[in-house]
Formats: sequence, structure tokens, C-alpha cells
Amino acid sequence: MEIQLTDDEHLRALAALEAVAGKDDDALAVLAGGAGERPLPALLAAYGQHTLHRILISAFGIDATTDYDENGRLLSEINSDPMARIVFLLTDALHNQAALAGDDPATAKRIARSILLAIHAFTDADNNDALTLLRALRNEVLGVG
Repeated sequence: MEIQLTDDEHLRALAALEAVAGKDDDALAVLAGGAGERPLPALLAAYGQHTLHRILISAFGIDATTDYDENGRLLSEINSDPMARIVFLLTDALHNQAALAGDDPATAKRIARSILLAIHAFTDADNNDALTLLRALRNEVLGVG
């Protein structure tokens, strides 16, 4: 089951990924969160699951125009694909790591690196391309063209 994220959580997770990609530990520390906010490791694990599942869905050609039958066939294909299974395993491992971490910033950084590496594996994006992708994802949340 995928954890739902608010727009603010999406933006906070994206900012944390940018901080890790840019090696900005000070910015990452600011994003650690406070009372009432999800701990950063848990937030990043949830965001990683959300993003990697979106990448899988896109890679398999599922979009808003896919009809019900085709959608079912493609989802069955995803569930039987070895690469997809590795993504599911990775996201489960990130959630388990986050559950043990609490608010630990070092674990948040490790989870963020794993997400960035996974994005790189699917997109062949280098660090600069990853930052461009993260900005595009932020603009999507903000509704900016």
C-alpha cells in the first residue's frame, strides 16, 4: 500500500533530495522537520516509493488514456517483471530502514542517496540531470508550467 503524501511533504522530500544531490548538509538539517511533521527518513521512503512506482508505471506505458483491460494487463506485466520486483523490494527496504531510524539525519541521507541512484538507474540521469528532474517534479507539485 502506497502512503499518501501532501503537497508540502512532496516539496519537503524534493528539497531533501536536492540537498543530498548538492551535498548540502546544512539544508538537509533544516529539512529534518519538527513537531507534527513526518520524520525525514520515513518521508523520503514514502516519497521514494511514490516516485519509483510512477517511473515503473510510465516505463510500462500506463497513463490516463489506458483502458481498464489494458491497464490490468500492464499491471500484471509489472508485477511479473524482475526489475519491478527489485523496485518493490527496494522501497520495502527503505521503509524498514526508515522505521528503525526515527529522526536520524544520516539515515535520511542514505535513503535519499538510494532514491537518487534508483532514479539514475531508470533514467540514466547524471547528478545535474537529477537536479533538473527534481525541479520538474517540484514544478509539477506547484502546478507551474
